[in-house]
Amino acid sequence: MITISDLAADKIKEILNAEGVPNHALRVSAASGGCCGPSYEVMIDDKTGDGDTVVEKNGARLFLDASTTKTLDGAELGFIVDERGEGFVIGFPNGAPEGGSCGCGGEESSSKKSGGGCGSGGCGCS
Repeated sequence: MITISDLAADKIKEILNAEGVPNHALRVSAASGGCCGPSYEVMIDDKTGDGDTVVEKNGARLFLDASTTKTLDGAELGFIVDERGEGFVIGFPNGAPEGGSCGCGGEESSSKKSGGGCGSGGCGCS
């Protein structure tokens, strides 16, 4: 199962409060990708769907459909701030799943509201 870092949990709550929807959650969805593995989309959602997994940390919630839950098994949702900006990252502390690294060092970035897969962030794939 995916886990949520303390900083990512704080950012989820901060974003939801800023949007005026503190009782909502972030939904993470994985879409199949090319050589870089899946790409990810992050959006605000107010309800779970059939078969969704709900992951909670420090009052922050993530919703994932069954396929995304399987894809992100063993991953961690984190949040980074660096010279390129800030955003959520999906890291694989035990190594990226087969077909999912492509030089990314096991970490893939996404913005607050929409995903970008491995090809969106300096990993050697485009």
